[in-house]
Amino acid sequence: MCSKTLDQACPLCDAIEVLAERSMRERRMEACERWHNIGWPSRRSEAFRYCNLKPAAETAWQPAPNASAEASELEPLSIPGTGARLVFVNGRFDADASAAIPSEVQLLSSILNETELDRVAKFDDDPFAQLSTAMVEDGVLIEIPDGQELAEPIHIVHLSKANGEPIASTLRVIIRLGRDAKACVLETWAGDCPALVMPMTEVELDENAHCDHARLVEHGDGVWHMGGVASRQGAGSTFESVVLTVGGHTVRTIAHSSLDGEGAHAAVRGFGIGDEHRHIDSRLRVDHMSPNCTSREIFKHLLPDHSTSAFTARIYVNEGAHGTDAVQTSRNLLLSDTAKAWSRPELEIYADDVKCTHGATTGEIDPGGLFYLRARGVPEATARALLAWAFAAEVINEVPVESLRTHLASRILAQLPGAEALDEGVVSL
Repeated sequence: MCSKTLDQACPLCDAIEVLAERSMRERRMEACERWHNIGWPSRRSEAFRYCNLKPAAETAWQPAPNASAEASELEPLSIPGTGARLVFVNGRFDADASAAIPSEVQLLSSILNETELDRVAKFDDDPFAQLSTAMVEDGVLIEIPDGQELAEPIHIVHLSKANGEPIASTLRVIIRLGRDAKACVLETWAGDCPALVMPMTEVELDENAHCDHARLVEHGDGVWHMGGVASRQGAGSTFESVVLTVGGHTVRTIAHSSLDGEGAHAAVRGFGIGDEHRHIDSRLRVDHMSPNCTSREIFKHLLPDHSTSAFTARIYVNEGAHGTDAVQTSRNLLLSDTAKAWSRPELEIYADDVKCTHGATTGEIDPGGLFYLRARGVPEATARALLAWAFAAEVINEVPVESLRTHLASRILAQLPGAEALDEGVVSL
């Protein structure tokens, strides 16, 4: 992945070496070495079969410069109803743009040496996860004690801002909830400059804890977003997670959920809308390690123009995990003749008395539904937008915060031709 030779320096490696002098030296160098050993992935790699990274591989990525957020940049990203807002620019905390930070939140920049990273899922075979660990400078650690609940959602905002060169940055979000604790965490990833961003979120839930998590990706067209979400759950806990893509050039998410305690429940969802040549790539694994756990995975994509999506997911049922109930679904709606979608659902089961299903569908706008609306005087473009919105709403309605659902609806409808004729009553959530 790196072209560093004896007579040519690699800017990212140089930056990692500087960071290693400050913190996490051994962990950074291990991750950097693993990143080099894996190399820049190509389509020959099974994990990147549908993801064309050649343009990114040919880009000379630079360490992200120090920068700050402007009020005009944050205003469109605001989500009413949230409490704390933590703003990061190029992977570094912007105190002036942040507000209402609760005591349960610590910035990682000052505690990196004392905080264990990657203890939920190491993603050892993913080069971007390794580069993320090697380059991490900041992030948040959210720890909620037993029986406590965050009164309002925490909103984490990350902006990418360059000085004319393509930049690389990362951010780490760690959520640890004690027994019977509850929290809601929202992430927004934005910025229009050419950038490679590698967000990693780790979630650990104790017995009967409940965590709602949403990641909204609304980058500009020059951003390569290569992120991960990992969770590990105790008995009776609930993890509700959704990754929502409305921007970016290539958006790839690896997710790993491990249900370690009996009766745990995980709902892992994704929704994305394409634009021109956008590619949305999801790679998911859900491990049922204990009896009587349930999981629901549903990923949907609206694909216009030449946009593409790929979904590869596996449900793993461990020996002895009887009573497992798991459902995995991938659905894609093609809005043009040039859009493409690939789906690869998988099951790996080593227990009896389980209920596991998977399914994948890819199709076009329902001609019957289109005819019904046209026969009642709805213009064709508006009818298509309405049917596309109805397809998306199944996932959008599960987003944990009403104001985020409204925010997301505006982003989706802005990209659907004909949607400008829809009134608020039609798209109310």
